[in-house]
Amino acid sequence: MRLRFGIFVSAAMALVLAAGCSSSGDDSTSGSSGGSSGAAAAGNPVDVGVALPDEVKSKGKLAVGVKCDYPPFGYIDEASKNAGFEIDIAHQLANIAFGDPNALTLTCVTGSNRVSFLTSNRIDLIEATMNYTAERAQTIDFTTPYFDSGVKLLVPKASSVTSFDQLAGKNVITITGATASLWLTQCMKNVKQTLFTETSQALTALTQKRGVAFAQDDTLLLDLASKNPTLKVVGDAKADSPWGMGVRKGDTAMLDWTNAALKHLQDSDFFWTDFQKTVTDKSVQDQFAKYVPRPGNSLSYPSGSTMQC
Repeated sequence: MRLRFGIFVSAAMALVLAAGCSSSGDDSTSGSSGGSSGAAAAGNPVDVGVALPDEVKSKGKLAVGVKCDYPPFGYIDEASKNAGFEIDIAHQLANIAFGDPNALTLTCVTGSNRVSFLTSNRIDLIEATMNYTAERAQTIDFTTPYFDSGVKLLVPKASSVTSFDQLAGKNVITITGATASLWLTQCMKNVKQTLFTETSQALTALTQKRGVAFAQDDTLLLDLASKNPTLKVVGDAKADSPWGMGVRKGDTAMLDWTNAALKHLQDSDFFWTDFQKTVTDKSVQDQFAKYVPRPGNSLSYPSGSTMQC
């Protein structure tokens, strides 16, 4: 199913907790309700000019680690199915690989465990709202990017906090392993971080005033603010960097195939077409249009560190 950017986030969070998925890493094979590509009939694999690695081909399914608490990119819908922009991409990759959009095993991951799930061979690919950083690139290999975002702050409407400069010495809510937490650790050592593994926990902590702000990717914060009239998004974007998928370090066969598949989706304008279906608010579409790869509009990673203070 599709969500307007900002439709019943609280309900989505509750469904995540009920499913027990986002922190446990349980496997779930999505059906056709998981994305637009899931409705397609099985057919022949798509030739993208690079062979699918034999190890993946022999399994007959693509194993992808995804977010399950991050609407509208990756979440659990009312039917207890994986849904969202990234889920639709995963279905497309399965269709390219096997001619079947449901030849797919989706594993819920968090910011703190997604890399370990990959390096321990529990998944073939990370597709979980992961910003590129030079530090992460030392452990895994990044595919070409498929989205872009930066870190901002979610605060109560009545809050006097308008920038990161005002956080010194204060408690700030963050997600373990997320770019926001990494940036604060490096650039604002006098900030006291209150860490959580799930968005729902962080949002609850903010409403309970256990921190002056919730630092996270602007894409998620805009969604949360749109459904919580007592909250607002503030601050200039920090650690702005594209999102990439992650493959095991040195696995050139998987990296080359995934990049070729992503190029195929970009050339067909799939990313933008699906983003418009997933995020139906025109003003939000306009805001993020330049952050989606399209024919003639490729994203690129920064040459230096994204953790600049």
